[in-house]
Amino acid sequence: MFIRPLPLLAAVAAVHASPILVKRLFPDPEPCTGNCSWIHDPNVYIERGTYYRFSTSGNIAVATADSMSGPWTYQGSLLEEGTSIVIDEARQDVWAPNVVKINNTFYCYYSVSFLGSQASQIGFATSPSLTIGSWTDHGSLNIPQSPSYNLIDPALFQESADSPVHMTFGSYWDGIFSLQLAAETLAYKRDAPPSSQSSITWNRNVTRTNPTTSPPSSLNLPNLIRNTTASPDVVEGAFMYAHAGLYFLFFSAGNCCATPPNLAPPGHEYRILVCRAASPAGPFMDREGRRCDESGGTLVLGSHGDVYAPGGQGVLFDEGAGREVLYYHYVRPSVGYDASQFFFGFNYLEWVGGWPVVV
Repeated sequence: MFIRPLPLLAAVAAVHASPILVKRLFPDPEPCTGNCSWIHDPNVYIERGTYYRFSTSGNIAVATADSMSGPWTYQGSLLEEGTSIVIDEARQDVWAPNVVKINNTFYCYYSVSFLGSQASQIGFATSPSLTIGSWTDHGSLNIPQSPSYNLIDPALFQESADSPVHMTFGSYWDGIFSLQLAAETLAYKRDAPPSSQSSITWNRNVTRTNPTTSPPSSLNLPNLIRNTTASPDVVEGAFMYAHAGLYFLFFSAGNCCATPPNLAPPGHEYRILVCRAASPAGPFMDREGRRCDESGGTLVLGSHGDVYAPGGQGVLFDEGAGREVLYYHYVRPSVGYDASQFFFGFNYLEWVGGWPVVV
């Protein structure tokens, strides 16, 4: 049976109004060749025509390509000697890298954790060039731990060279938080408001010891995204992107990594949502006007066909294609649900009524 494609505006309305139509309307990922599997929490950075992809595990796996489609070639580990952070040497892993360039230096922020742990820490490394072997690990940012959040999934946002540097982070518990980093060191800054914060410089001579913590009462951080429903889906993996004078916070929600027979109920699979605000500090709202610190969020990409549980996303302007692109990891049920069977995916974005739509 031939089904006439819906016009883009009608498709947006249908996706938002009817969960039944979701699986028909999402496009499949664009083609990917080369090293496209065993990819979790991808982060893509383009430098002088080369596409660099960083991802979870393997002490931050690094691959390069000439385009988003590849062919992607594995280059090695960003942290060749591993991280200097130790929270549980037997079980920990290095998750969710985020790479930015500020003042001619590349910074890679990452989290150290293991499944079920709230003892996580965020660390960072620096490089002059992005090449394997050029990175120096600086260990933990020493952000105080709190029962309200988990120190994973860091992502930096700076709109211009003289703008504040914001970092979003968080997963489970009370969701996604934000703080500002000291402009001169890109290290954690204590207390609020940002204009009165003093910086804490990172220690270049880190040792393999457990990072220090301080009482949660010492923090006053904005809680940007939170699911307050009775049976909340996890919210995590936030990524901020500016478009047309507004700030869009893409994030993942749902059950990421379940395997049969314990898959999430329909509608609760891992998926990508977005909220927007007039300021990086929020408040963030969804397309229906719901606050995103009160369970709001507009669906951008969900499971469909042989694409299951897309998430761990980022957004960038693809210089080669001249378009904005949403990239993510996902599972192909026809292949399997094992951690080694997660794929790298991406779709281009169009903006309809001021909101992003995958095409």
